[in-house]
Amino acid sequence: MTIVTVPRTTAATLTLALFAAATSACDRPVSHETEIGQWIWSSTDSALFADAARSIPNLVPTVWIGTIRASGDGQVQSQLALSPRVSGRSATGVVVRFDDGFSGVWAVQTDSAVANAVGVALRDMLAAAQRSGVTVSEVQLDYDCPERHLRRWSAVIAMLSHGPVAGRSLWVTSLVSHVRHAEYGDLFRANVAGHILQVFDTGDRMSLPYARQIERLVSRHRMPFRLGVGAFERRLANGQTTDHQAWFEAPHIMRGSRWFRGVWVFPGNVSWAHLLETTK
Repeated sequence: MTIVTVPRTTAATLTLALFAAATSACDRPVSHETEIGQWIWSSTDSALFADAARSIPNLVPTVWIGTIRASGDGQVQSQLALSPRVSGRSATGVVVRFDDGFSGVWAVQTDSAVANAVGVALRDMLAAAQRSGVTVSEVQLDYDCPERHLRRWSAVIAMLSHGPVAGRSLWVTSLVSHVRHAEYGDLFRANVAGHILQVFDTGDRMSLPYARQIERLVSRHRMPFRLGVGAFERRLANGQTTDHQAWFEAPHIMRGSRWFRGVWVFPGNVSWAHLLETTK
């Protein structure tokens, strides 16, 4: 073996070069597949989806197929909503909404009882979706879970992921307040494909520093996430107006995370495809 002596200055230069290359590689965003989707909550949303799909390749429809709530005594109830056929596609994602009253179940039922009752409702909804002849590509559970019940909700999700939605791509919605909890990723990571961080109708105001803070918060959980944005605006009780559309700038920031998987849009009867230009 021949030993080559490297001058100290050359070795120092080489070390610095390698360090710079390594640092550059770490700073470079990791490439990953992202998608753009739209929730369909009405016939108007269906028309907006068709319009947006003309300019956005591979736009993913996600149809609201039902709502789950709780009765006054904390029993799980459900109601069918739209048929997946409104997407106009042979395959679509579906979303099930848990209304605010659903949180009444936690006071009177065990986690396993909640999972069993929700499971029955989900099976019925997915069976109805299947009868429509449309393939269900993924299932989203839309629940603004109170922070104090996150652990219990994650236990229900774990049971559902091995029950009525086993073998399906399962996503849950999340809020900024959820991802501020250090254990959020550990609670959900093993049982979902990812979470959709909603930033509309939440009181969150878009700014670049705030978007960077959110990107750091979601990335620390080491699980795939999408950003859920709204195209509509509404006037608040204090006379101010929301600025939901400003969040269409946030994907620029989120792409810095290796866990970012795309953007989902809630139109609220508003045309939105032109807003996506700001994310390119």
